Amino acid sequence: MNLIKFVFVLVSSVLVSSTFVEGGYYYKTELLSTCKVELPVSVPTDWITMVHSCSNLMMQQVQKEINASLTYLAMGAHFSRDCVNRPGFAKYFFDSASEERQHAIKFISYLTMRGNLTDYHKHVLALIPGSIMTGVPQMTWDSSAHAIQDALKLETLVTESIRQIVIECEQGKNHPMDTETVNDYHLSDWLTGEFLDEQYKGQRKLAGMLSTLRKMENSHGKLGEFLMDKTFL
Repeated sequence: MNLIKFVFVLVSSVLVSSTFVEGGYYYKTELLSTCKVELPVSVPTDWITMVHSCSNLMMQQVQKEINASLTYLAMGAHFSRDCVNRPGFAKYFFDSASEERQHAIKFISYLTMRGNLTDYHKHVLALIPGSIMTGVPQMTWDSSAHAIQDALKLETLVTESIRQIVIECEQGKNHPMDTETVNDYHLSDWLTGEFLDEQYKGQRKLAGMLSTLRKMENSHGKLGEFLMDKTFL
């Protein structure tokens, strides 16, 4: 009797397992059939309202942010050299490089959200090689003060570039393909809140750093640069 029960349980288990596997197989097949990559479908574009002149400036800004990131990477690498050995400044500039890279990602994400890269995703790939080909103006700096001064100039240029985008997007019409004037309130507000506030604070920080460093160097020479470097660690 016990043997019969054992055989019954064993056969039942096999049947259940087979049903599960078979069901799982069919479920998997059905799932895969719904995950196939289809050709792009026709979607209305009325929701894409950013004018061409504005979107072009936004895409150019992606390049500028990437170029700024590359410049800060060069600065970080310079101060990491054994013959320079300023780990504090190296850390500061490497962190700045990461920050600028994140800015580029934010611009790309915003353009995608607004639909300006939905059908032209290749534009994103075209931005990155263009930035690298542009290159970094220099790879070495005479001193930490020189590097900070260049960083301040760079941030000033980036800030002005963003301000020009805001101005252009408030006017809205400056391109042959633009048929109407659109005041892009959302983009202007996004640029002002997400970037300009940070840019102005960053400029002030760099100006203060440069002022402090020069005072320390006037009083203590190279020791002043050495001591300030330690404050970034």
